[in-house]
Amino acid sequence: MLRPTEGKFIFADMKRTAFIVVLVAVLGAVFGQVLDIGKFGQRQTQEPELGVSGGGVSTAAAQIQQQVEELKSAQQKASEQLKQLQYVPVDGPVDGDEYVVGPNDVIRIQVWAAVTVDELAKVSPDGFLVVPGYGAVRVAGLSWNEAKRKITEKIKEAYNPKRFAVTLAAVRVFLVNITGAVRMPGGYQLSATQRLWDLIQLAGGADGIADLASVKIFRKNGDTITVDMTPYFAGGDLRGNPYLFGGDVVYLPPVNADNGLVRVYGTGIRSGYYGLREGETVRALAQRLRVFAQSSEFSQVEVLRGDTVITVDMIHQDLPLVDGDMVIFPAHLDSVIVGGLVAQGGAYPYYPGFSPYAYIALAGGPMEKGSETRFSIYRHGKKIKLKKGDMVRPGDVIIVHHSTFDRFKDWFETLAKIVTSSLTVYYLIERLTR
Repeated sequence: MLRPTEGKFIFADMKRTAFIVVLVAVLGAVFGQVLDIGKFGQRQTQEPELGVSGGGVSTAAAQIQQQVEELKSAQQKASEQLKQLQYVPVDGPVDGDEYVVGPNDVIRIQVWAAVTVDELAKVSPDGFLVVPGYGAVRVAGLSWNEAKRKITEKIKEAYNPKRFAVTLAAVRVFLVNITGAVRMPGGYQLSATQRLWDLIQLAGGADGIADLASVKIFRKNGDTITVDMTPYFAGGDLRGNPYLFGGDVVYLPPVNADNGLVRVYGTGIRSGYYGLREGETVRALAQRLRVFAQSSEFSQVEVLRGDTVITVDMIHQDLPLVDGDMVIFPAHLDSVIVGGLVAQGGAYPYYPGFSPYAYIALAGGPMEKGSETRFSIYRHGKKIKLKKGDMVRPGDVIIVHHSTFDRFKDWFETLAKIVTSSLTVYYLIERLTR
């Protein structure tokens, strides 16, 4: 039996021990938070403006010489106005049936008749265009071909010219918003010829868990559009990369991880995380990502499962996938695949003489938790170590791992959480047994 005084000393020792353990746990949590102080990105967005004021030459001419002089003057003025327009790159000629006219589009109207006209007219915020010599015409919401026909009718009514031209001089710039699984959500300015993927890139790109097969676009009129971008990445099908409109809100949902996640790399596909479907195999995943549309020449797919590399012959074999698998589709043998904890994993062109560090740099360098020196190289499905004088070869796969420091940090934080939880339980038991 312990005497009361001995019990008090033992209880005091237990309190001191508990205090020391709590102090260690608190210091561990604080240390983990200090280690988590990261980088802050600054988003810089340009705000181009279309500062155009329409003005033209509209004087009656009786003599041919005077008409020529007036025409030259009008053309010079229009050229000066065109120089003021913000240059916006386009991916090709505007599709007249697909492009929708909206506020701030700039339309050039040229008429060669008794009255010479050469003006740049901007669509007003309420959707009207002022046709010189006629008046306001509503064009917003019409396709370019429809708007052009409508403007042409009004020009014929006003001038009855033998020669005239109606052209789209500059496309409008508007604001759209993007949220969800992107690195820098917010509002961005786009031109009317830019597409969904342009917006995602402006927002810093999709993060690793974005589901680009189920992108939501919310229109101002209340419509909701679901876009599967897989056809665009697989074969350049622009139906998977539509135009956007002013006021659109784009939402990138995270992948559905109910059945687990796999990370995919390869040529011609978007590298990143994909949610597994129930019972999905390597072949089924390849069909879903339309890998077969990229190349019919590849036959071997590498699946990294833990430290094991499984080579699957796509012609004669298949393999059920499990959560955490890394799947590599080497569609072309003239590329090197970089994956793991890098900023932009994927396939990169092979450059003779490049070291693994150079390819990691091509992939944007290691992520915050990645290491520049801890990586593995796989060749023909086997993990290798580069010998002296040996270099990276076409078809090699480079996987960047966690840094030693980050692994220690994770271990320390996990230990701190365990100790804190244990002390909480001990404290509750001690309180209840008093």
